[in-house]
Amino acid sequence: MSAVGLEADPLLGKPLANYPSDRVRALVVAGIIGGIAAVILNFTVAAIPEWWAPPLTVILMAALVLGLGWYILHIWNREIILYDRGFTYQEGSRSVPFHYEEITAIRLNAERLRYFGGLIRRNRYHYRIVVQNGDVIEINGGWYKRAGELGTKLSEQVNILLIPRLQAAFDGGDTLHFGDLLSANRDGLSVDNAALTWEQFSGYSIGGGKLAIHDQQKAIWFSQPLGDVDNITLLISILKQHSS
Repeated sequence: MSAVGLEADPLLGKPLANYPSDRVRALVVAGIIGGIAAVILNFTVAAIPEWWAPPLTVILMAALVLGLGWYILHIWNREIILYDRGFTYQEGSRSVPFHYEEITAIRLNAERLRYFGGLIRRNRYHYRIVVQNGDVIEINGGWYKRAGELGTKLSEQVNILLIPRLQAAFDGGDTLHFGDLLSANRDGLSVDNAALTWEQFSGYSIGGGKLAIHDQQKAIWFSQPLGDVDNITLLISILKQHSS
């Protein structure tokens, strides 16, 4: 989706797409919670035949409204704009720019949630980005419109620069870390103090939202949710290179 009406950024270049906060969803969520709470208070606290019941009901409802108002304002002006050389992350009145070349790791987590036996379904997205200075950007996709597209396009733009850079480091003998547990180098894979050489590695599989790495006996040597793996695109590429 094009970023119509947006101007080019002198540092980040041409705008590609923008993802504003999903204000309608926030208002609906707040309205539902507020309505349910009002009904409950009406038939509980407000129904108590004591002088303090009405003022207490008003106080509790006012506190709830303030909390819901803070929730709405917290996400009201959030926006992410993708450019051809980077992106901006706006939180309130503060907009922070990032260049794609600054990013050292990206982690995407997408889940399909089901409620009431599958009658209600929704997607949940969460993105984690690590930059060179060690800062971590946590993006709650539920706050943004077209959150799935945001993750796809952001990952594509980051990987254009990130994958060749990390692949060259891997080929040069560096150890790459794909999250908090798994790492890989030219000798093989390692998790904590356990190691699996490429000669012992037989392949991998993806299912149930998890990545499984198999040893020479086709047994699962290591398994981890996909949403906990950094730079999953590069990791899959390296595993394919060494699959028997």
